Amino acid sequence: MTVGSSLLNPIYLFKGDAPLAEFAATQPAVIKMGMKVIGPKMFKEYPYTDAYMFDDARQIREAIDLPMMLLGGIVDRPSMDKATGAGFDFVAMGRGLLREPDLPLKLQEDERRRSLCVHCNRCMATIYSGSRCVLREYVRPIPARSSAS
Repeated sequence: MTVGSSLLNPIYLFKGDAPLAEFAATQPAVIKMGMKVIGPKMFKEYPYTDAYMFDDARQIREAIDLPMMLLGGIVDRPSMDKATGAGFDFVAMGRGLLREPDLPLKLQEDERRRSLCVHCNRCMATIYSGSRCVLREYVRPIPARSSAS
């Protein structure tokens, strides 16, 4: 389940901070000026909570008999267990994986661990230049493929 997004409330899907300066920096000058004027009205902030789509998605889960995946604030084992305990077949992670691509392995090794994602949403401003977490200190390079057979 997802809630989608709209021009009237684009942060609703993500919850957390609304990084207006970062969004504006990626736009042409005319749009950048417009964002300063209408940005605060368009980009409202919604409080972040773990598994924030759970309650709404659970209503759909209880009404249908199809495989379902829960997303939105899945950042730790308790969130995953809550979802699967309520009948969700899968969970999806987004921003947590941008911050830590190996997060599922870390959660498997330590059930008390949680994502380092702080839900600042500054990653959303990178969608035009390669989505990434701007807070990561080190990005592991992808090893070159060997041409030797």
